[in-house]
Amino acid sequence: MSIKYRPLKAFLLAVQTGSFTHAADRLGVTQPSFTALIRDLEDILGVRLFDRNTRGIALTAAGKDFLARIERPVADLEEAYRSILDLAAVRRGSVVVGSLPSTSLTLVPPALRMLRAAHPTLRVRVVEAHNDDLVAMVRTNQIEFAVAAMLGPAPDLAFQPLLEDAFAAVFPAGHELAARPRLHWRDVAPHDLILLSRGSSVRELFDDAMEDQPQAATATSRYDVTHMTTAIRMVRQGLGITVLPALALPELDLAGLVACRLSDASARRTIGVLHRRDRSLSAAANAFANQLATTAKETAAPKLARPGEKRRKP
Repeated sequence: MSIKYRPLKAFLLAVQTGSFTHAADRLGVTQPSFTALIRDLEDILGVRLFDRNTRGIALTAAGKDFLARIERPVADLEEAYRSILDLAAVRRGSVVVGSLPSTSLTLVPPALRMLRAAHPTLRVRVVEAHNDDLVAMVRTNQIEFAVAAMLGPAPDLAFQPLLEDAFAAVFPAGHELAARPRLHWRDVAPHDLILLSRGSSVRELFDDAMEDQPQAATATSRYDVTHMTTAIRMVRQGLGITVLPALALPELDLAGLVACRLSDASARRTIGVLHRRDRSLSAAANAFANQLATTAKETAAPKLARPGEKRRKP
């Protein structure tokens, strides 16, 4: 037995309107076509569903029993269909994503604003964490995607680049590093360093750079901090220098400090949308990712002192 949705809908419309003519108008077909739908349904079931006379139509006993059995399932099916259409059109739904602290300062807020304007009923939760934690959360399905960096091979993850970022040393305006024509990881290593804690991309890249340069001196003291604002305040207090993502610097208070981009090729990262390769993004997640891509195109790289240039205070 094979019963399609359209004859069932025709049956329900006939019951609701009490007329094949009105039901045909509701279904958008001619009356002969509508009558054929009902006749086909009765042939499949092997029973008469309606008694027809000059005054109209009336359900038979079999028709009443059939109505009781299909009315709710068809309504549920139609609701499920509408629900999926709403999800596909991003008229409702929710998404949980992760974000680096630097992108939470820059990319995410304007992208969320645009997303809310386009899809006001969509619910978005943003989890801020360091790069290593974000990758782990993507892999364990705690978040649907992350705005993060791909720092090494990960065949189980898909990555769509958004923008290029660099790292910059931040130090007081009168610091001895201000006189150097170029700055490298090895130049900042001998100084008291205020670094973001392990798991952050800048810390991972710094540690990798030190392993590649065993001859480089290491800091005599070092502070591990969680927040970039903490690092800036400690630099301002004369406790050392820090290395931070250039992307975030325009959102930080650098009054009295100098920010200079590091020249090492390893002092770079590509930020993008990171998600599991074996899972497709939901319509809501795709909408947010598209807004992030738009925001990234409009995000200008911060103007920092470059190697060989005269450095000015921010």
